[in-house]
Amino acid sequence: MSVTRDFLKTLGIEDDNLEKIMTEVGKDKGISAEKVELQSKIDGLTNQNETLTGQIKERDGQLNTLKKSVGDNEELKAQIKSLQDENKQTATDYQTKLADQSKSFKIDSALRDAKARNPKAVKALLDLEKVSVDGDNLVGFKDQLEAVQKDNDYMFETADNNNSQKPGVKIVNPNNPSGESGEASIVQRIAQRMTGGQ
Repeated sequence: MSVTRDFLKTLGIEDDNLEKIMTEVGKDKGISAEKVELQSKIDGLTNQNETLTGQIKERDGQLNTLKKSVGDNEELKAQIKSLQDENKQTATDYQTKLADQSKSFKIDSALRDAKARNPKAVKALLDLEKVSVDGDNLVGFKDQLEAVQKDNDYMFETADNNNSQKPGVKIVNPNNPSGESGEASIVQRIAQRMTGGQ
């Protein structure tokens, strides 16, 4: 049996406790906290969408009932028509907002997969108006990302960036730049003075 949010909610677990449990379950399954957080957001948006869709259907039903009971009163019919149009516009706006959130989520995921060091900065270099979502694919994104990677490779993690070894700094006596130990170190000289030998 899998532990799901719905199962935990039926047990009366809510809010912070629910999130803590889901995070720990995700760790056990090898899921990163970031993916658990994203899934939480998706679940929240899905629940919100279902709730709002139900509210819109309920309002439409109330308006239809009211419209039938009004009869010939033209003023009320016009008001009902206006309310119906507003409800349709609200539903359209909500769907647009969900589509924009989905697009943004997919772009963020693609930037994370491309190992962008700062996804927000890389996003600013992209023309997101030319990017569209087709199912699970981002259309017009790959070419732009490749161009940004080519021009700004420092903004992305690469195997070369992770494996490069910077030369270490070697501190030497300014009187002995070769670093050869022909002379006693300062520690050795202090030890000699303390023991009485010069």
